[in-house]
Amino acid sequence: MFTQKAWRAGVLAALSTAMVHASTLQDFLQESHVTGAIRNYYFTQDFGGAQPDTSAYSLGGMLKITTPPVAGASAGLAFYTANALGANDLTPPFARLDPLLMGNTGSLNVLGQAYLQFHDRWTTVRAGDQLLDTPWMGPADAFMIPNTFEAVYAGVHPLPGISIEGLRALRYKNRTALYYGEGTLLNVAPETSLYPHLAAADDGALGLGIRIDGNRFHLPGTQGQVWFYQFYNLAKLYYGTAGYRVPTGTFAPFADFQYARERASGARAAGPVNATVYGAMAGITGPRGQVFAAYDAIPREAPFSPGGIRTLYNGGFLSPYTQPYNADPLYTTIMDYGLVGASSPGHAWKFGFVIHPIHALRLKYSYSLYDTAPYVLNVYANCFSAAYSLGGYWKGLTLRDRLAIDNGFHSIGNTPTGTLIDNRIMLQYTF
Repeated sequence: MFTQKAWRAGVLAALSTAMVHASTLQDFLQESHVTGAIRNYYFTQDFGGAQPDTSAYSLGGMLKITTPPVAGASAGLAFYTANALGANDLTPPFARLDPLLMGNTGSLNVLGQAYLQFHDRWTTVRAGDQLLDTPWMGPADAFMIPNTFEAVYAGVHPLPGISIEGLRALRYKNRTALYYGEGTLLNVAPETSLYPHLAAADDGALGLGIRIDGNRFHLPGTQGQVWFYQFYNLAKLYYGTAGYRVPTGTFAPFADFQYARERASGARAAGPVNATVYGAMAGITGPRGQVFAAYDAIPREAPFSPGGIRTLYNGGFLSPYTQPYNADPLYTTIMDYGLVGASSPGHAWKFGFVIHPIHALRLKYSYSLYDTAPYVLNVYANCFSAAYSLGGYWKGLTLRDRLAIDNGFHSIGNTPTGTLIDNRIMLQYTF
């Protein structure tokens, strides 16, 4: 088994090999692919007096270099940084700090990606510290630093429109961690109060999936995917989606469906997981945006035992790499809440629209209802998002504001907080 040190040593060796193949350092830099982003974020949470309001500021970004391929082989390195610049209240116990942005520290600097890759027309194989892009194991890249995984990934494209993927993740680094570790987000507060008996280390995860784009083989407007995940010593998860979009017309209706089944496995370290999710989303897409309605349900499974501090009960859904981030693929999940994050059976409805009044401006609104009583108090949420992307000389610069107004439960202890106003102002430049 490769270790993290061996992977990074291999990456450095690949960099050296690529430099040897380039006649000069200038040639090497010109042939390499350099990308990056500068991010300036400010988050505030107003709890209506139920608990101290929180906030967080950060300036930072990412710089990534990918070597030119040599016989299909290349290497990639990505460095991430986040800095509070003295703007955050870091007084213990950090009652007024939003730790989701960059943790309980004034500066966060990490080497998030260091991988070797082989890529040709049919195959992609990547090993090392990397981003993954799958439904239940993904980057969750809405803050300063994304989720990254120490993993082996392989993707095969045997036919146009069909992708077969597999991954084996050994270690994981969440958005605010300095180093890779053997735990998951369930080992990080506030989820630790839900799983007090969870071990600090696990054996990672396995993922296998097939994605199908019907537009590529005479089934226009159709698409779907099927995935299996093994979260070792936690649970097995089966997940699938299917969708159809009318391929012609100015206004095109669409419908999507999702289904997931999860059961505890191995050491059952998070408790007797036994959960089902099903959902649907439908709407109409037009020249200036779309309107949509979505529904998800997690039925209660017997035996069921509600409680405050608890291991995961039947009917609660377990998502080790998205749960407190609300980065799961359910149609009704919003930026700071969802059925998975609630860790409760129940139903959710979401209605909204996305419009582009002008090319550079994107506006989004949704109203959501999470019906989880009496196990967890119901939540009603209004979400607004406005993003303006500049062009010309300032191409790559985006200003975005995301606002959620949640009424009801917003505490892991099932304590009413009245109205939560969660506002996130983001300025980003990508290159």
